[in-house]
Amino acid sequence: MKVIYAVIVTILFSFHIEAQELNVNARVIAPNNTTVDKVIFNNLEVAIREFFNNTKWTNDEFETLEKINANIQFTITSEINTNTFEADLIVQSNRPVYSSEYNTPMLNLIDKGVTITYNNFQPIERSENQYVDNLSSILTYYAYIILAFDYESFAPYGGEQYFKLAQQTMNVLPNNVANGDKGWNQNSSDRNRYWLIENIFNPRLRNFRAAFYDYHRLGLDLMYSDADRSRATILATMNTINEANSSYLNSMLLNLFVDTKGNELIEIFKVADRNQKSRVRTTLTRINPSNAGKYEVLR
Repeated sequence: MKVIYAVIVTILFSFHIEAQELNVNARVIAPNNTTVDKVIFNNLEVAIREFFNNTKWTNDEFETLEKINANIQFTITSEINTNTFEADLIVQSNRPVYSSEYNTPMLNLIDKGVTITYNNFQPIERSENQYVDNLSSILTYYAYIILAFDYESFAPYGGEQYFKLAQQTMNVLPNNVANGDKGWNQNSSDRNRYWLIENIFNPRLRNFRAAFYDYHRLGLDLMYSDADRSRATILATMNTINEANSSYLNSMLLNLFVDTKGNELIEIFKVADRNQKSRVRTTLTRINPSNAGKYEVLR
């Protein structure tokens, strides 16, 4: 009987682990000249990975192959004290394209100058309902952002509830954190966590979110069955995105899209006709003029 019970528990536990939605590869890079015992960075890396991968974030069931792949990388840039650090955070995620071995990038985001405090073996906790610490809030926020963009690509506005949970994580921050951390503070930059959420829910950019779905589900996912039709669909989404950019110039959301999808769009349209190339190049350049030279390959 004990053996049977143990087998049942093992099966249930295995199912529970497989049901999680995220498959995150976490990395913490510390400078060679750090004065802090590097064990703390190794432990932080493990804690981040376990937080993302062992938490049940949604009510949906995910098979192992359906998990959302993501990378979280902290590069420590300075030591404030023995357990508080400033770091640059990279958040990346991707999803497979239907009927192919290609994974399309969903997020490629850099959050610079993040201040985190971590004590060895300190748990990282979900923080959408109650503030625990800044590290927990930042990682909870990005867990929901990763989920939201993925869901958004499979259904029109499909990420809405997860964007709202990211927003809720921000809303429960105490004033000293909301104002003191430049990633949360609306006045410190127009490229931070606050403005990403502001852009998501701004009516001027709502058409972008519809286009985001069309780009993936009606464009990329059909690319291997009808490339010309899919390219035309993606071109139409770029026209919508161009209109959104005219409505909300220099928005973080559209810049994030171009940062994430720029190389992919070049590959898609480098075999297109001159008119299509020109239209895509114009949109990319208008949104991201600092990289105009990169898009000249579409001339």
